[in-house]
Amino acid sequence: MPDPTSLLDFQITLAAWRRVPRLRVRLQQAAQVALDHLPKKLRLPVTATVLLSGNAKIRQLNHDFRGLDQATNVLSFPQFSPAALPRLAKNMGVVELGDIALAYQYVAAEAKKDGRLLIDHITHLVIHGFLHLFGYDHLCNQDAEHMEKLETKIMKALDLPDPYAPQPKKAKNAR
Repeated sequence: MPDPTSLLDFQITLAAWRRVPRLRVRLQQAAQVALDHLPKKLRLPVTATVLLSGNAKIRQLNHDFRGLDQATNVLSFPQFSPAALPRLAKNMGVVELGDIALAYQYVAAEAKKDGRLLIDHITHLVIHGFLHLFGYDHLCNQDAEHMEKLETKIMKALDLPDPYAPQPKKAKNAR
């Protein structure tokens, strides 16, 4: 049974993740703030597993579960439908929502390309994955807009930048 004081259980299979300072603390905090921003009926005792791995593992998962033979930044694997969560929480106490998986190389390259701090980008992706476990999605424009607004609100509550705001371009000759 997961630790009820912890929203996230970490499985680290790539050493590079261990070099990100205060990663677990930051992601636990982000999950709690995300949970606090959900509708009241979904603010339940929950936990999720976060797999911190590399491109090869995420590519395999993406291929096996989505039929896409490529790495990606984050994958989410919900265990239950959002409608079932309140009943499950009543019966089980702490509900194991499902899994979130991140690929270090992919995430680090994205952060660098977009001029974002790695820890902030990782935080955003875990929030994004966590929301997927509660049924949020971005398959249509309306759902995407709703999910992005919620992600932005959660990031703001953490005093972190808007993940969807364009980053200023650096001048080529700037020092």
